[in-house]
Parts: sequence; structure tokens; C-alpha cells
Amino acid sequence: MAFFKSRFGIRSLDKRSHQAPDPQGRLPPSQKQQVLFRRKSSIINPKMVLLGIIVIVAGVWMPASNLWGRLPNAQAAELRRWLRLWAVKGLAAPVALWLIFNSGLAETFPPLMLQIQAAPPGLATVQAWLQVAGIGFFIISSYWATVTLGWLLAALGQQAEDRQQFKDIVLGMSVFLLPLAALILWGYGAASAGVAGVVWLWPVVQRLIPLSFREKTGPAYHRAVVKMHGDKYKEAEAAVLEELEKSEDDFTGWLMLAGLYANHFGDLAGADRIIRDTCAQETANASEVCVAFNQLADWHLQLANDPMAARNALEEICRRFPDTHMGRMARRRIQQLPASREEVIARRTPKSIRLPTLGQSLDHAASVPASPAERKEAAARANDCVQKLLTNPDNMVVREELARILAERLEQVGAAIEQMELLLNMPEASAEQAAEWMALVAAWQIKYQGDLQKGRETMERLVRRYPQSAQAFSAQRRLSLMDLEAKIRAARSGANPAREKPISLSLPP
Repeated sequence: MAFFKSRFGIRSLDKRSHQAPDPQGRLPPSQKQQVLFRRKSSIINPKMVLLGIIVIVAGVWMPASNLWGRLPNAQAAELRRWLRLWAVKGLAAPVALWLIFNSGLAETFPPLMLQIQAAPPGLATVQAWLQVAGIGFFIISSYWATVTLGWLLAALGQQAEDRQQFKDIVLGMSVFLLPLAALILWGYGAASAGVAGVVWLWPVVQRLIPLSFREKTGPAYHRAVVKMHGDKYKEAEAAVLEELEKSEDDFTGWLMLAGLYANHFGDLAGADRIIRDTCAQETANASEVCVAFNQLADWHLQLANDPMAARNALEEICRRFPDTHMGRMARRRIQQLPASREEVIARRTPKSIRLPTLGQSLDHAASVPASPAERKEAAARANDCVQKLLTNPDNMVVREELARILAERLEQVGAAIEQMELLLNMPEASAEQAAEWMALVAAWQIKYQGDLQKGRETMERLVRRYPQSAQAFSAQRRLSLMDLEAKIRAARSGANPAREKPISLSLPP
């Protein structure tokens, strides 16, 4: 035990450890210290110390974990780093100093606590030191926990939106908790001040965390929608801005405001600026950015007929998300954009649907001859088609257009039929196209040339070659009408249709 005697500075106490009482029965100072050691050591229960440490640590860990569980990842990580650093500075460092100052490193540097000085040499000194260490750790940790909970309470007070509700909760719970804390402080003295503080602050902090970090309801734009339905767009704009003041980073509100500027105020530049500013915010996620720029591209196409501006909006998606599905979809849409403003307008113009050529239009008289200006325009268009055919004779679309111009606008039906025959001889022509061209030839022969016999022969050839086409059904119906009309005319003239010269059918080539 010589090591502990020299280490803990007990050598000077050994000489006075067996002094006799004075004549009045009073103990010498050394024996007083030993009695004090025995009394105080009997007061502190190691199990209660351990239980108190667990309660204090839980009193800090539970609200702290509850708090960073409600924070964003970056802020939660920052809170955990701060708490670890604060535990080192406010808990570990004071406990280490407490242990060092009560170690009795030299005779000239005795322990601070009388329990260690009054302990008999040997194992009792070690037990006294351990007991003092446990008491110091208990008191320091309880004070540290109280200070930490007080800081959390102040932080929650800054976070709370409803300050009055925050004050009501603190005051209302303190009415019941402060008397309990005061009772603990009165019964166990200043050493229990940390425990009393934890008993008071821990329930208050636990109650305030859900209040300060409860989920916020998003802005409501129903009033703005009602105003827009009533064509009150200025009032709708004011309603949207009022909601955005409550939540400045709400994507829905900014997109609705941009829609008002683009669709109802004619300010497409303002809408473009709103979309780009909204997507530049850190809170905007990838899906919101893609929705915004696709909507901006639609506005540029629909309202301004500007494919270049639409392309710039879609390229912004490709720039931000180059190797993602959203970037690839934007790139595909860019490839499908019109090349010019004229193409945008042409795509928006309704296209006429071609009905079967052999219809009721054959019963109508030929159209009035075109005016000189119209014939000049048609001739110019025909010359243009000829130039294109010189470059590419197999261009079926241009050759069909040339044939239509010759027959319907320039009254050159023979030349038009020649162009159609060239089309019919092209091997790459489909059955549907060939049926349409043969129907056109028959219609021109009947309507413009007035040759029913040639028209009939062409229709019969159409029925034989393409019996399942829509044009063949129209040709068959037209042939039946022509037979019925012939019978009616023969009956009116009193002639016998059976004696008429039979119609000779031409064999297919």
C-alpha cells in the first residue's frame, strides 16, 4: 500500500490516525475526518449514481435524437457534430479535471475532497477516490444536461412560429414541474441542482420539439383559381402573391404566376424570367425543373410561334441533367421541334381529309375557269414541280401535285392523266395510292373530258385490281348508278335497252 500512500498524500495522516480524544471527549482532527468520510460514504449509493447517470444521459440523448430526426440531413449532421464537441468541452473535460485534482499526485498537492484525505491508507483510499469520482461525474453530468436542455429550449423558442403558444406551453408546464424541481433541490441540496433542472426542462423540451417542427401546410391557391375562372386575372395575381409571401419557395405558386403572365398578361418574357429564377433556387428538385422548362417551351411554341426559344428552354434540361432519362426525353423533343416559325404555323393549320374521289362531286358541274392571275400562279407552281421532278423523277408527291394542278387548275387533263399513268407504273407505289390515282383518272375523264365510256373502263379496271379498297367500293357504287341512269333514260325514250348495242368491256392490260 506504499504506492497509494505516496500517490494520494496520506503519509501525514498516518501519524495522527491513532490520536486519543482530548479530556473533554472530542476527537482529534484526523478522526473527525474519518468519521466524516464514513458518514458521507454511507449517504451515496453507487447504484443510485449509475441510475442517475443513465437518466441524465437519456435526458439529453432522447430530445437531441428527436430533434435531429426532424431536421434536414445537413442540419442534423451539424447538430450531432456540435453535440459531440459540446460533450467533450462541457462534460469530459470537467470530469477529467475533477479526477486529476482529487488524485493527490504529490504531498504538496493533496486531494480537494476531504473524504479522500480522511480515508485510511490503502484500499480505503482507492475506494474513496472512486466514490468521489462517481459523485463528481454525477454532479457534472447533471449540470451539463441542464445547460444543454436550456440551450435546446432557447433554440426551439427561436424556431417556433407561434410565440404565444410557445410561452403558454413553457409557463403551463412549469407550474407543475418547478415545484417538483424545488422539492428535489430542497431535499438534496445544491448537488442536486442539475437533477432538478433536468426534471423541469426535459418534459418541456420534449413537448416543444413537435410543436416547433410540425409539418407546415402548403399554400392554398383556390382563391386564385376562382378568380381566374371569373376572368379576374389581376385579382388572381394578387392572391397568388399573397400565398407566396407565406412560402417563398413554393414551386406550384411560381408556376401558376408564370402561367398568368404568359397566357393572360401577354408577358412571355416575364414568365420566362420567373421560370428561370424559380429553377435556380436550391429547393427546386429535378422533376420540378423539367416540368417548368417543358411548360416554358410549350408557351414559346403556342403563344409566340418561336421554336428557337422553345429549343433553348429544353436545352436547359439537357444541360442540367445530361445523362438522365429527363435529359434524353428533352433531347428527343428537341429533335421533333419545327425548324422555323412557318413550320409551326403549318403544323397548327388543320389538314383536310381526302374523301373518295368517285363521290357526289362528279354530279356537280365543272368549276368556273380560273382567272388569269390564278392561272399564272398555278403555272408557276407547275413549273416549280417540273424543276423538282427533273432533280428527282421518283418523287411521287410532287408528281401527283403536278397532275392535280394540270387537270383542276390549268385544264390540261390529258397531260395530267399521263402523269398519273407514270405514277401507276412506279413499283414502289402502294395499292392504296394506286387506287386513289385510278379513281382520279376516272373522275377527270367523266367530269372534265365528258367521256363516260373511258371513265367506266377505268373504274372497272379499278374494281378488278383493288377490289378491297375504299375507292373500289365507290367505283362499284358509281357503276351501279350509271347503269340505273341508263335504264331510266332508255325507259323515258321508249327504247328497248335489250336491243341496244352491248357495252364492250376492255380486258385488263
